[in-house]
Amino acid sequence: MAKEGIPGKTAKHARIYNDLKRSLREGSLLGGDRIPTEHALANKYGVSRPTVTKALNNLKKEGLIIRKIGSGSYVSPKNVPVGQHKLVGLIIPSLGKGEIFEPICAQIAALSEENDFSLFWGGSHSGSLPQHDSYEKIVRRFVKNKVTAVFFAPMELTPEFQDVNIKIAAMLDDANIAVVLLDTDYVPFNRRSRHDLVGIDNLHGGYIATEHYLSNGFDRVDFVHRPHSSYTLLLRRIGFQTALQDYKVDWDDGVAHCGNPADQDFVRRDILEKGARNIVCGNDETAATLMKTLDTMGVRVPEDVRLVGFDDIFYANNLHVPLTTVHIPSKDIGTLAVRTLMDRIENPLGPPVTVSIQGSLIVRESCGTRKARN
Repeated sequence: MAKEGIPGKTAKHARIYNDLKRSLREGSLLGGDRIPTEHALANKYGVSRPTVTKALNNLKKEGLIIRKIGSGSYVSPKNVPVGQHKLVGLIIPSLGKGEIFEPICAQIAALSEENDFSLFWGGSHSGSLPQHDSYEKIVRRFVKNKVTAVFFAPMELTPEFQDVNIKIAAMLDDANIAVVLLDTDYVPFNRRSRHDLVGIDNLHGGYIATEHYLSNGFDRVDFVHRPHSSYTLLLRRIGFQTALQDYKVDWDDGVAHCGNPADQDFVRRDILEKGARNIVCGNDETAATLMKTLDTMGVRVPEDVRLVGFDDIFYANNLHVPLTTVHIPSKDIGTLAVRTLMDRIENPLGPPVTVSIQGSLIVRESCGTRKARN
């Protein structure tokens, strides 16, 4: 009976090839593991480096390993022994703080069994963001536990968030762990990282939120967001600006306001005194906080100021004035995130993919147009 491996057992590279392939088959080397260097293998087997290179290239041709220039050779993420579940990590800094990622993660968990993976969560305690130095510990836990891939929602609302996100992504890349970003990239919106991204079409959402005012006869619309927001907010602002331009409404920086919506001085000085009355908020949390501040100041919604949010989080319909908002189809995002991750595991060297899902406007009382719309 012929032996498994490269024909011709006298070939110098055959032993290296067969030994490494056996390690892959038996599970002593798993997806993401780094193969010993060519120099180390050449010393171990008493052969030249070109001989080692030939063995490694044969494994690469079969899709069993990945070779990275300047980094080395790694076991392909899809190389998991039959019957062994893949481990997939979650890095969701806002889980427990906001509501957007809870239904997304619930859908990912619901699809885990049929896609043969188990979830390994690395994050903060509910309601708080993890300390920046804890991310290294999280990634080390992932590496130690042979995590194949990670869903990563980049953090926002801190001055250091960009550097922290870049550090997390670099650590995952160094460990050869596949990454699918949720909601936003961690580089500026006019660039793209090398990772897949699944999220809402923010430009479209910002457009339809603004267009709702304009199509109901309002000739001025303002945009409010908080400092250090993610790049998704910049895309929503671009959608806002595009709608104004399409409706031939003069636009300048005076209708975009960045600050803390809980600060009465900011609301009075930078919003009300500048004439803002029809406002698109960067997200529902900003809209809800602004609504509370306006109420404290004796400003009525929607009689005096009208608001539209973005996200359609759970309490949006339960505010004392139900919030008009752009609904995010979170379940669909979770489904497509899993599909994107499975494709990435099967094709680790493919180009990065961006999946954008369109939202829809839910009209309630806060925008002051519900009666007219109905």
